[in-house]
Amino acid sequence: MATAEQADVIRDLLGAYRLSAQVYPEVRHCGSWSLSTSGSRKCAFHLVVRGTCWLHLSEGAPTRLDAGDLVMVPRDASHLLCGSARPVVAPSSADDGPELSITCGHLEFGDTRANPILAALPEIVIVRPRDESERERVAGLTALLRMEARGTQPGTGIVLDKLAELLFAMVLRAHMESPGEKRGFLAALTDSRVGRALAAIHRHPDNHWHMDALAALAGMSRTAFAVGFGELVGAPPMHYVAALRMHRAADLLKDPRNSVAAVAAHLGYRSEAAFRRAFKRLKGFGPGALRRAHEETS
Repeated sequence: MATAEQADVIRDLLGAYRLSAQVYPEVRHCGSWSLSTSGSRKCAFHLVVRGTCWLHLSEGAPTRLDAGDLVMVPRDASHLLCGSARPVVAPSSADDGPELSITCGHLEFGDTRANPILAALPEIVIVRPRDESERERVAGLTALLRMEARGTQPGTGIVLDKLAELLFAMVLRAHMESPGEKRGFLAALTDSRVGRALAAIHRHPDNHWHMDALAALAGMSRTAFAVGFGELVGAPPMHYVAALRMHRAADLLKDPRNSVAAVAAHLGYRSEAAFRRAFKRLKGFGPGALRRAHEETS
């Protein structure tokens, strides 16, 4: 189970990526059939509402999926769902055979940067309810997703996006609690030493962080910390700190009530000029250009 510090970092990152969803309420199949969402370049999910089907990947044996099982494909890996343990080459519309109901959809993360959480997940994540209580939670959430996807009420899109965020969080929690080895950002987050420094950076991005302080938090030498952090997170510690600050700054600057000077002070910069230079160096454009672009698209 994720600690409170780990949960805070995950919540912080998920909030930054502005997740949105497209849901296909419920599709029924019987006889010979196959289904794939490969090629969407989005994070796909499939929930088996009723019946049994098989998940086929490009390599390895097929995996049986039963009612209540949830499959997530974080990075659009090639996959095929069908009604038999052998891949269906020529689906038939015949009505014979057991019926299956499945809800599918796509999750899209609004930020164009590489998403460290998606990158750290395996090609396929399968969530199997461990007991009736968990089965009811998954079924209840997906029932709400299906209802909202069919709805036309004001605010339906906002509700659907929030439900999709809950679904993704549920999948992420299941993966974090699974016994398998973690990788990438999630490995860094669960590392007993690097994870402490990572959580502190997210908790206080306005601190005047430097390598010695972060290494001390991790209980490591400066060199060992720099190497360990870089290998797990995929970026040097101070680069990560700077990128996080600028991402927070970009969100704050989109609100016209926040002046550039106020954002600079909030993120720990000693002067507005220093903040402007740092922002342009990392983003490639100044705070004013970001504001103008946001106003044009709002």
